[in-house]
Amino acid sequence: MHAPDRRPALAALLVAAATLFHVFYAGLFALSPQEAYYWEWARRLDLSYFDHPPLAAWTIALTTGVLGDSERAIRLAAALHSAVFCAFFWLSVRRLFGARVALVALVAGLVVPLFALGQVIITPDGPLLSGWAMALYFTLRALDEERPQWLVAAGAATGWALLGKYTGALLLPQILLALALDPRGRRMLRTPWPWAGAALAGALFAPVLAWNLRHGLASFAFQTQGRVAHSSLRPVLVARYLGLQAALVTPVLLLLAVEAVVQAIRRRSEPAFRICAIFSAPLLGLATLVSPFHWVKGNWLAPIYPTAFAAAAALALSQGGWRRRAGVAGIALALAGSVYTHLVPLVPAVPFPARDEGSAGWRALAARVDAERARLGPDAFVAGCNYKVSAELAYYLPGHLRTWSGEIAGDHGLQYRYWFDPAALAGREGLLVLDPREKHTCERRAEACQPLEPLPPLEVKRGDATVTTFELWRCRYAGPPSALPGVAGLPAPH
Repeated sequence: MHAPDRRPALAALLVAAATLFHVFYAGLFALSPQEAYYWEWARRLDLSYFDHPPLAAWTIALTTGVLGDSERAIRLAAALHSAVFCAFFWLSVRRLFGARVALVALVAGLVVPLFALGQVIITPDGPLLSGWAMALYFTLRALDEERPQWLVAAGAATGWALLGKYTGALLLPQILLALALDPRGRRMLRTPWPWAGAALAGALFAPVLAWNLRHGLASFAFQTQGRVAHSSLRPVLVARYLGLQAALVTPVLLLLAVEAVVQAIRRRSEPAFRICAIFSAPLLGLATLVSPFHWVKGNWLAPIYPTAFAAAAALALSQGGWRRRAGVAGIALALAGSVYTHLVPLVPAVPFPARDEGSAGWRALAARVDAERARLGPDAFVAGCNYKVSAELAYYLPGHLRTWSGEIAGDHGLQYRYWFDPAALAGREGLLVLDPREKHTCERRAEACQPLEPLPPLEVKRGDATVTTFELWRCRYAGPPSALPGVAGLPAPH
């Protein structure tokens, strides 16, 4: 008589413990600028948004609608998507390689800084990853059980991922390739179910398409033409690309993951490794090809790691040797890295580049702006020179005051451009706030504000180091200095 397998219960316990810890931790420090920006989206619900599809904002609207507008309530959206991701990650790897490999891969995923931070910080990557993991699982289930009806669920999950981030578009060709390279899948391609799933994915993506059609395909242009416009050959970007991945995944696990993807391609005749290759290699290859020309941000590669870790864990447990020793060391290093990153916003004594500490100083800035605004009167407006300052002030000013962004100085205010017409401010007095960490913002402020009167700056410190020195002005608004830029003048995508 065999003893019951306790690994599923252990996996559930690990996910629950990590989720509860991060929900507690989420209320201990200020919102990052991106989170405040997505909260701004959530209080103005729409079919989609200029920068990204809407599911992150929709989820924030759900959590804050129930629990209020606290930092913890906003970040609960991240915890919800992370819990869905972890559950389907576990189920997928167990189908591919068994429970033992699935538990090791899950532990690796929970401890790496990239995914540990993803349990706290809400971004479009949260819904992308939860949808990605669901699409992988339902594709595997369709193949394993030879029940093509599961491909409709895979299509729904793909639509979910697409509502999170445009990267979800990779899922459709990846699922098609997984089916085409498997005899079971080829039989299913002769049924209507895969195509019904693809149609469902498209239907779920329809709100994003509708928003773009209503706004001249602005978001699509931002994510395509806007990126091409800011691309040029800069080999130093390759070092930044590798460095960011090493920092977020740790060097050891990064090497194991990449080596596992290479091995999965070589062992593509084995169905489990073929799936790992299909769901990891395309994005990894695309990002690597782009990296000399465009800044590939650290989070962009997040979808490759679930199946890369699965393959790495399978290789380590089946072959042992250096892979197993490196895996143990890599997981320990990743855990240490996650502890460090969690301490950074809480403990100023922890060494960290001060200017990169994104949550520091926003409450102090809001208090200063509120005091300056009181001197001007209740009708005074507040504008940040880019979306980060605007969103943080909107969140931390008393009453969640409506703020304006760089469009008042003739810049592209991103989503703010679609909410407010700066001409409505003409003749009013207010405050203009610039964070010098954001280059080339409000450069035409003297044309927009007549007069423009400087106020004492606000220096934000982290320990003995300066995070930034906010610049503030009193502004009597004369109107935008010229027509707002079109697509050719888009800011660099973030």
